[in-house]
Amino acid sequence: FSFAVGALVTRKVDAAFARAMRPWVLAAWVFLTIGITAGSYWSYYILGWGGWWFWDPVENASLMPWLAATALLHSANVLAARDALRAWTIMLAVVAFSMSMVGTFLVRSGILTSVHAFAVDPRRGGFILALLVIYIGAALALFATRIASVTEGKQFEWLSREASLVINNLLLMAVLVVVLWGTIYPLLSEAFGARISIGPPFFNPIAGGIALILMLVMAAGPLLHWRREDLGAVRRRLMLPLATTVIATLIVKIAVPAIGALPLLGLGISAGLAVASVLPLTKRNLRRTPLFIYGMVLAHLGCAVSVAGMACDTAFALETLVAANIGDHNRIGPYDVTFKNIHPAFGANWTALEAELVAQRGGDTPFSLFPQSRFYPVPPTSTSQSAIATRLDGQLYLVLGQ
Repeated sequence: FSFAVGALVTRKVDAAFARAMRPWVLAAWVFLTIGITAGSYWSYYILGWGGWWFWDPVENASLMPWLAATALLHSANVLAARDALRAWTIMLAVVAFSMSMVGTFLVRSGILTSVHAFAVDPRRGGFILALLVIYIGAALALFATRIASVTEGKQFEWLSREASLVINNLLLMAVLVVVLWGTIYPLLSEAFGARISIGPPFFNPIAGGIALILMLVMAAGPLLHWRREDLGAVRRRLMLPLATTVIATLIVKIAVPAIGALPLLGLGISAGLAVASVLPLTKRNLRRTPLFIYGMVLAHLGCAVSVAGMACDTAFALETLVAANIGDHNRIGPYDVTFKNIHPAFGANWTALEAELVAQRGGDTPFSLFPQSRFYPVPPTSTSQSAIATRLDGQLYLVLGQ
């Protein structure tokens, strides 16, 4: 953000500016990714939420700057390597920092009720809001007055790697708009006296549909050349990923006829993306391949694995909610689960109710699981410690309700 403001002040928006900014964008993006991953782990294993994303407002507050920073990282690479997308890169730098400030305001102001929210002091929120207005308002005003002096940069054809990155950025911004609107709309409606909640039924089909298109662009982009591309050559390079996508989709549909459209497409596209991700390494001397190529391959392959996991969870997860007495037996998928006992437990800074549940799958040896409902007195916080049994074909995930 500071680099972008400095570039506008000095009117030096060029490839050198992008090369100077790029390591900082990458570092910020890496740490934000690690933070979101750690938060996902915490909510899955500690809070007992399950699933792959709960669309909690504060989760969304971390996702919004990540989406903008991902777009900025790609745009800065284009500017650094090909001296294009000058104005767009500046705008993304401002948007990414704006989303970070908005997320800070949501989490620290007490405006949200969430297990992730860390403050209930309105004065702190007012202070952060004032910073938001000053920083972002001034940056946008500077952008409006100086952007006319920023030249367009070098041109490129619409069938090129630059064009694929532009489409990539637009799709990331579309997901950002969906997440932002879904997060702030309940706050706006509550201000006018109407309480509503927006969750997976809104986010999953809209953001998920856009994300699948994004995965297709992600698969094709690295296989295109800079500036200009030949359509016939593109067809030849994309033949293997497309064939993989079609074959994987057909196999899943035949194996699971009742699967939904989004999970089906997610599994098929993730297979094609996985193949496309490693194709940039073919016909290369792997010892002399630049590190940034390996970084791109690893990041895109990680997206393929993530999409496959999200699709599998959406399609195949089976949830059973029961009110059980001690000694009751319940069937959960392939498992027979017996509620054997419940008793108090305690640690250094918490107390809990701990249940003992005995699970058995077919004729296998029974095993015990111990989910907890924990209470931390300072600050007063309740969490659910899930009990998880991991097998090759999935997990048995047990949580105590309220």
